[in-house]
Amino acid sequence: MEKATSSQRPRTCRACGKQFQYPVKGSAATRHHCVECVTVPAHLRVVAERLSTRLATLERLMKRLQTLLTSTPAPDPTKIKS
Repeated sequence: MEKATSSQRPRTCRACGKQFQYPVKGSAATRHHCVECVTVPAHLRVVAERLSTRLATLERLMKRLQTLLTSTPAPDPTKIKS
């Protein structure tokens, strides 16, 4: 890849999540899709984008839950009143 200028910066493909440089002279990549995903039919790219977004949302939720579980101490079972 060419050296990044002020107008070039790493982008993340909405369909597959891959990092790519944009714009690169002669590349078929767009602002939102990498070179590989540009060739995928539009209706399939839409589905891939939705799945990618949902997966990212679930990953963030899992991270928040793990943080919450590790930061909250478990109650002492000997001190629980029945």
